[in-house]
Amino acid sequence: MTTKPYKHHNDSRNLNGLQRNFETQYYKGIPLKQIDRGYGQAKARRFTINGTNQNCWIPLKHLHPDGTIKPGQDIDYVIIQGKRQFEIAGVTIKFEIAGGADE
Repeated sequence: MTTKPYKHHNDSRNLNGLQRNFETQYYKGIPLKQIDRGYGQAKARRFTINGTNQNCWIPLKHLHPDGTIKPGQDIDYVIIQGKRQFEIAGVTIKFEIAGGADE
């Protein structure tokens, strides 16, 4: 009996004929790099944080089809949700709340 080699949902470097972006990208000075893997029908892509093994998922609505973060996107909520991963990766997180009853 022969076994078929394991195959990802799709070729990880070439998604639906589109060359993917695996270069380091920066969001508010934080280095993020898309992880090279097959994503199938996933609704998000996984990125390493600050060159470490810590990672976060960024929803597709904030990304171009090749995995490049769209300009002007607000993905602060991704950072807040993964606060501990960013801290472990050596990223200092400071948020300022603007507005309020006194303004």
